[in-house]
Amino acid sequence: MWSTYDPQTESKGRTTIAMKLSPEISVEQRYWWRIALELRLRQCNSDAFQDFFSAVMGHLHGDDFVRVRPFGKLGDSGCDGYLISTGQLFQCYGALNGETKQVATLIKKMKEDFAKAAACLAAIMQEWHFVHNLIEGLPIEAVTTLKGLEQASPKIQFRFVGFEGFAERLFELSSERIASLLGPVASQADTKNLDVATLRKLVHELAVAADKTQQNTVDLRPVPVNKLAYNQLPNHWKMLISGGWMNAHLVATYFERHPDPLTGDKVASVFRKKYEYYKAQNLAPAEIMAALFELVTGIGNVLPQQQVATQALLAYLFENCDIFEREPELSAL
Repeated sequence: MWSTYDPQTESKGRTTIAMKLSPEISVEQRYWWRIALELRLRQCNSDAFQDFFSAVMGHLHGDDFVRVRPFGKLGDSGCDGYLISTGQLFQCYGALNGETKQVATLIKKMKEDFAKAAACLAAIMQEWHFVHNLIEGLPIEAVTTLKGLEQASPKIQFRFVGFEGFAERLFELSSERIASLLGPVASQADTKNLDVATLRKLVHELAVAADKTQQNTVDLRPVPVNKLAYNQLPNHWKMLISGGWMNAHLVATYFERHPDPLTGDKVASVFRKKYEYYKAQNLAPAEIMAALFELVTGIGNVLPQQQVATQALLAYLFENCDIFEREPELSAL
């Protein structure tokens, strides 16, 4: 039977078992780690993506999961990982920047990799899982291709494993294991105690960059209450912004008291220009948000103090309409 990955069940032969999420993980930790996971998947491609997937599966399944590597000229027979107890075979596709503009290449890889596995590993393969990092979704051609493979091999179950599949597997782990994969994240206590020194450092670096750009006029109209919904951000990014509003006033106060009274405008101008640049490339809202986040933090794991300061800064900019869009106002009749 063919299906996409079900976030509540893990296939096991002909039966399913309920996925158990770790109860020790708080709501705040969950959305921070979902953000960290999205950023990691966007950054990983090729072997790095396969390594990350194998690390997650190793933590979750121990020695039941076998990491597969090609040796010499023998290749990997279309298998990047194998779960012994269930006969699940995994094939990884890590696209650069978490996107694919070459649909034909993706389809060719799916067909060729399954053909190798079917020819070499039929005796041990009960399921074939195509693992990918295409955050914004798969092209319909990939869906129809997987369906075609299922119809040609009805005894094998076929699945995709994407962002949600990663997330559900990840959140079965303990917080210590998740932190070892994605780094520590801010707690509620961290959010309530924003480190001004960290905020000062982030703002200074952005202000230096801003001095090299021409400033734009800042939109000072009050933020619309439905702006989060209108911009169609994924829930974990919505929670990042809404969670940062409690500290947005501290960012405003910092800018008001800054020795350079134009610092706030300079930083806002940098973000607005970056936002317009990404929007002009037709990037999805989540892609833009990830890029703006990394504009502040840089690429890689981010310490909790930096997370809270970045969250507050982005919430302030979002609240003041420097980034993302207002819902168009209805003209009076």
